[in-house]
Amino acid sequence: MNPEQIILTTGMQTEARIVSTLGAAEAKGFDDLRTLQNLKGESTGYTKVWYADRVKKISSMSIDIMPSKARYFNLQIIPDDNLRVPRYVFEGLVMGHSSQVSVDLYPDMDMVENLDWLTSAYAGVNAYYDELRKSDTCQLGMSRLPHMRAFCSPVFALASAVSIDAVPAFEEAAGRYFEFWLEMFQQASACDPAEAAARAQRRKLISDATIALDPDRKMVVGVYGEELTQRIETAAMY
Repeated sequence: MNPEQIILTTGMQTEARIVSTLGAAEAKGFDDLRTLQNLKGESTGYTKVWYADRVKKISSMSIDIMPSKARYFNLQIIPDDNLRVPRYVFEGLVMGHSSQVSVDLYPDMDMVENLDWLTSAYAGVNAYYDELRKSDTCQLGMSRLPHMRAFCSPVFALASAVSIDAVPAFEEAAGRYFEFWLEMFQQASACDPAEAAARAQRRKLISDATIALDPDRKMVVGVYGEELTQRIETAAMY
């Protein structure tokens, strides 16, 4: 693919795979978000939402910041709260000269209190993280945002200043993260109500913090206005 195709399509193959694999059905009530129009009336992307068995929500957001030159995408799977299964998130800002992409399996629980489970449950994905860490095409780093440092897992893979040519390989790695997530999901059984309630509360806190501390939110509001920005946030994150 040429750089423009990579900018336009990154994440979409993974999106289609997730929706197909989970047998997801598109959610009602979000038709107005299928085409996002900025304050100038221009179509600049979409936000889609699906539901599936034992999945609270699948969301996919795509925003053309600069058509054919810069695009932000965010793809997320939120399992039902009563499953001890992490959220899957693949997101990034893809640009011709330098891109930033990340993938993680957010545990949505206190990692210190659940260290034994976390160490055991995530053991199989370490190889995929190490593959990215040792790659010659991208350099992994940590987010400087405090809420991201607090909520991400030990296998959080963030590649900053990555070449556009290396983005498809990162998406392949994100696909392997999904395969691992799927295995966890298929083997999961319902947990007790107290744990489910704690996970639901933690997920809300994470979404609240992500919105409150998003350094680019003012820019998004400037493009779409506050009302539509809140609609996108609700659809994609809660």
